Amino acid sequence: MYVQFISDDHFKNCVRHVLNAYDNAITLKESIAISIERGDVFQSLLFKNIVDPFKMAFDINKIGIEEWIKKEVLRQLDKSVEQKMGEFHQKILGGVGGWTDLGVGHEVDLMKNDKSIYIEIKNKFNTCSGDALTAVRRKLEEITRNNHDSTAFWGYIIAKTKQKSGEEVWIKSKFNKIDSVKKIWGEKVYEIVTGDTDALSKVYTALPIVIKEVIKEDKIVEVETIISDIIELLKPHLRSIQSEIYSEVFQ
Repeated sequence: MYVQFISDDHFKNCVRHVLNAYDNAITLKESIAISIERGDVFQSLLFKNIVDPFKMAFDINKIGIEEWIKKEVLRQLDKSVEQKMGEFHQKILGGVGGWTDLGVGHEVDLMKNDKSIYIEIKNKFNTCSGDALTAVRRKLEEITRNNHDSTAFWGYIIAKTKQKSGEEVWIKSKFNKIDSVKKIWGEKVYEIVTGDTDALSKVYTALPIVIKEVIKEDKIVEVETIISDIIELLKPHLRSIQSEIYSEVFQ
């Protein structure tokens, strides 16, 4: 057993959820191949966002065109993976006995089955914009109004404060102090759900093992291999990409 508080199968499925984001590399490769066949590589997903040709000129001079392509592919993948990280923690904790992952479209992310605790969980302290965080606060207050004996948490894993893990009443500007509306962060999030003070650390320690096993079981192609294939596809077009990018942006 990887960790004591969730099943191995559940842990693997949570890892699969994140690894699926790397499938975007395959989609990117297919898009490039189709665009090359049509005679316009700039129609591929690699260039779906406007590229700064001046920064590109500096980057290529510094690291070379092939490394620039690799960097751009990884940057696009990173966005997809980053979006999955909050969902990863939500899914992991939703697999703990006595808890439910409410999924998308519900008032919050996690609920203790006896309805005594509700948690809106994010990956980082700054995941929510100002307006979004205000909406979270309102949701949590509504929950505690409707469930008088419950506590509602805004939880996040990565904190900015010196205290990397903690729990406190959530004091927010323009809102009244409500003792049952709290914020919680770091290891404390996992502790509240699992009852294990080392739960987050245990997940982190087991994670590389689980990732390797899922990759092996699912025969997932390494991203490095896909990136190498993308570079091979683009090799005949590297000079034109470098020379034509200015025209693509400005003309």
